[in-house]
Amino acid sequence: MSSSAPGATRPRVALSTVVLECSDADELAAFYQRLLGWEVERQEPDWVKLRAPGRGDGSGGTGIALQSDDTYVPPVWPGVPGAQQMMAHLDFEVADLTAATAYAVASGAALATHQAADDTRVLFDPAGHPFCLWTTEGTGTGTDADTNTETGR
Repeated sequence: MSSSAPGATRPRVALSTVVLECSDADELAAFYQRLLGWEVERQEPDWVKLRAPGRGDGSGGTGIALQSDDTYVPPVWPGVPGAQQMMAHLDFEVADLTAATAYAVASGAALATHQAADDTRVLFDPAGHPFCLWTTEGTGTGTDADTNTETGR
């Protein structure tokens, strides 16, 4: 695998922000602020960018932006042919899966019924995006309910 295009020098390219579409950017930003403890870096009508504290100074670190869209439809997970598909999801590493799951639910997340791995919890944010909490500690129990399809909210 080549590290740059043939005959070209790769310029500096860095992932700065992951953008999630939703029906209410302010509401979803408030959820991720509670969940992650991140700060608002920039806010505009229908758009909010969050970043980890101390990372808005150009020192790096990927942020999350929430963008309102009047036509937003929550994804269905696990996927179903013909339904709105999940385009991406966020994974958050945690030290204590049980405590982090309880905190996420208290912050406004919904726990998915389908849990496929013991070291991961799938949840839905208030806009219905699936996200995962995972640990290398192997805490918790997974289930394999392949027929379960959810939209989160």
